[in-house]
Amino acid sequence: MLTMLQKVLEESSPVLVAARLDAEERRNNMRLREEQDAAYRAALETDQARERQRREEQERLEREAAEAEQKRKEEEEAHERAAREAAEKEAARARIREQKALSLGDEPEKGPSVTQVLVRFPTGERKERRFHSTATIQSVYDYVDSLGCLEVEDYSLVSNFPRVTYGRDKQSLSLKEAGLHPQASLFVELN
Repeated sequence: MLTMLQKVLEESSPVLVAARLDAEERRNNMRLREEQDAAYRAALETDQARERQRREEQERLEREAAEAEQKRKEEEEAHERAAREAAEKEAARARIREQKALSLGDEPEKGPSVTQVLVRFPTGERKERRFHSTATIQSVYDYVDSLGCLEVEDYSLVSNFPRVTYGRDKQSLSLKEAGLHPQASLFVELN
């Protein structure tokens, strides 16, 4: 029996070796395929992550560009609005100056009922005009406003000696009643 078994073993040995080699080769091929598949999946995941990162970066850049454009437009609109408001304000000031200049009428000729008024501005500039002695202090304010020398609207006219402030409360007084006739020197004092 032993001889028979040895004989069967000798006869089947090349087949068994071949079968073992085939099985080993199949296992190696399967392991190689699994390693290749794993490497492919890893490379695919890396590529997908890189693509996702690139898309996110692109979206972020587009979003930042859109936000920057929106901000630029808002700033431009605000600048235009401010320029338009400034132009409207300046036009309104010019209209008011023109109206006040027209309300003053022509400068009267020198005479006993005419008051000579010198106005000194904070910039050192001086302006002089004649008014009827019955004209109100409001007329002097209108004259100062019509010149457009001041950027502010809140100011007072002040005489130096004796120091008297001719504020908005005294605007209805005539130049004669205020003691400014026949001539006066007034300073513009910003409030």
